[in-house]
Amino acid sequence: MRRLRHVWSWKFAFYDVLLPALRALGPARGDWILGRLGRLTLAFQPRRRARLRSALRRAGAALDADWSTPAVWPGLAANLARFQARDYPLDGQDDEAVLARFDVRGYDRLRAALDRGRGAILVGSHLGAHIAGVHWLYRRGLPLRLLVQRPRHVSHELNRRFDAEGPHRQAELFLRRDLSPAVAVERLLRARAALRDGMAIYMNGDIPWSGPNTCPGRLLGRSHRMLAIWTELAVLTRAPVFLVFCTHSPGGRFSLEIEPLGWLRPGEEAVAVADYLRQLEARIANSPADAVAHLTWPCYEPRAETAVPGRLPRAGRRIGGSPVRLVGAQGHRHRPDR
Repeated sequence: MRRLRHVWSWKFAFYDVLLPALRALGPARGDWILGRLGRLTLAFQPRRRARLRSALRRAGAALDADWSTPAVWPGLAANLARFQARDYPLDGQDDEAVLARFDVRGYDRLRAALDRGRGAILVGSHLGAHIAGVHWLYRRGLPLRLLVQRPRHVSHELNRRFDAEGPHRQAELFLRRDLSPAVAVERLLRARAALRDGMAIYMNGDIPWSGPNTCPGRLLGRSHRMLAIWTELAVLTRAPVFLVFCTHSPGGRFSLEIEPLGWLRPGEEAVAVADYLRQLEARIANSPADAVAHLTWPCYEPRAETAVPGRLPRAGRRIGGSPVRLVGAQGHRHRPDR
């Protein structure tokens, strides 16, 4: 009986039954049904609906935004299901079909930076269609590696790339909660080597954390210490930094922005984090319906104003003469990628 309940869990029904069926209907029709599902699901969850409305009002006040809850609500409710679908709608299609669903700004500058052979650091977030954005980067042919926890419930295409053999194997770069200090530093060494070989390293910058490798910041009116490995790696390697934001668009399309942040010098880490958070807030203000994670995850709620502590490695490791203290994993209480 337990095995039967596992097989017919909502995740199995959603990821293995519903999403493949919707994908077969085409981008526009499948996306429309997915949005309707998000609204319908929320209609039967009054407590969750109340919490989400409260979070939306708090975010609007923090950003001094001119949106109204009734105007934003339908899109936000629809995006609950789209956000949960991750990049499944892009699976099983050729590169041309996938790339055609994205409106992209700023790629040429990233491509030019990579062509110079110095690598690049990509700083993403959990805004909107962030997993679909990673999917696009792979499909576009970028030499990409992720320095994040391995995302679960993603497309077969992404899992295939995650498990692929080759230089700087992705499987040897994923972070986990239980990494020892030695293995955590090894991950950073691998990331540095990949950058020196001209690859792009992708990390998320909107992760509240407590301990080393953090910088203070404010997001949606709340103070946090944010995990800032990307700033330390940028200073250490002198690789250029690009911010990556991906949001949903009508008809099953996506909008991908790649914004250059430039090169960081020692002492500029906190300024870079503040700049990143300002740009993230600007995207949330322009597209609040894509802020599903920032409005619903516990780490961003008022009671989480003090970041969640986690197991951290000892400080004092040195790489190339620079002090680096790499944390073992991300500090999410909500386990976002599972």
